[in-house]
Amino acid sequence: MKRIFVIFLLFCGTLAALLAISFFAPLAVPYLQDFSVMYFTDRALLHGIPIYDFPAQLSFVRALTAPNFIFHPYPYPPWYALFTLPLGLLPIQAAARLWFFLNIAMLCASAWLLTPAWLPIRRILGLFAALIFIPAFGLLVVGQYSAPVLLGAALFPAAIQRKSAFWAAVSLLLMTFKPHIGGLLFLAGFGWLVYEKLSFARRAILFTTAGLIILMGLGFLADPRWPLTYLQSLGRYRDIPGVQTCGLCASLSVALVKLVTGQSNTFVGAGVGLALLLAFCGLIFWRYRSWLMQPFALMAISSVLTLLVDPYLLNYDYILLLVPLFWLAQRSERCAWLAYFLPWLALALGREGNILLVLAGIVTFILIFRQPIDVPASPAYNQNLN
Repeated sequence: MKRIFVIFLLFCGTLAALLAISFFAPLAVPYLQDFSVMYFTDRALLHGIPIYDFPAQLSFVRALTAPNFIFHPYPYPPWYALFTLPLGLLPIQAAARLWFFLNIAMLCASAWLLTPAWLPIRRILGLFAALIFIPAFGLLVVGQYSAPVLLGAALFPAAIQRKSAFWAAVSLLLMTFKPHIGGLLFLAGFGWLVYEKLSFARRAILFTTAGLIILMGLGFLADPRWPLTYLQSLGRYRDIPGVQTCGLCASLSVALVKLVTGQSNTFVGAGVGLALLLAFCGLIFWRYRSWLMQPFALMAISSVLTLLVDPYLLNYDYILLLVPLFWLAQRSERCAWLAYFLPWLALALGREGNILLVLAGIVTFILIFRQPIDVPASPAYNQNLN
């Protein structure tokens, strides 16, 4: 009880410090890019406008900003908006700084969870490496929303190691915050719990199911018709100029479509991605099935598969690459640095450098499957599960 109280005090103190810094720090964090969609969605909800009522939102936002302000439909589940709702109470500059710091905290927490066996100095270097990773830099600059999924992928193996049903459920629920990059991770983690049939795994399944029901129920507070209007919002988002063609996508499937047809298309890319997923899964179950029993390896493989098959990926979504890169580093794979530094060349190429992220994903995939099968990826997990 005393420990929980101390942790609670530390949390409250840290949050108070972040709020103070967000209000008074002279830090110029951009706030009119991706972050503005989250912020104005939350602010409109505080004024009684459902998060998927785009016409009402657009009128509200343009009354606050300018008649030609560009605002997009909210494309994420309603519980994401509810968890970020307090940001709508702050001035937009302060809210952007707070979200910037929260993203940093989630990146650092993820790196810490992915390096449990590292020496302290090396572990701190790992945190620094996560923060300066090019996709992480892009995420921080535009105020993107991918960090909870990374945190969930990092938390899952740590929760399994400690046999914590509660934190295993939390990790899976975090993956639902951005479903198009977290969905495969969620299915892999949930499938692991079902297959293992351990007592704590059964509790984790129960907690996860209850958590999903609660999140879905809370979603009606954000929009009373959200199961229907969420799909409509996704349709509006798809119709935004550039989303269907996705010229800025860093996606293998879309790149293959463009190579063959000369044009980018995420719909056709989805079909190509499905074919790639089936092929990759066939390879995994044929030769590397035993790795799927190791939680860290499972999250590493699921992360890199997501980045190889998802048709709609932008540069910041590649923060998921940190999971397999840390897994490879734990196995002393020196060539992992190639996949880490390859995206840095994008600094010289600008947006055309997105193809380098695809190459980094391919290199990581190759490095994973050149690992010796008989060497356990994380002996600590197996010892704790025995």
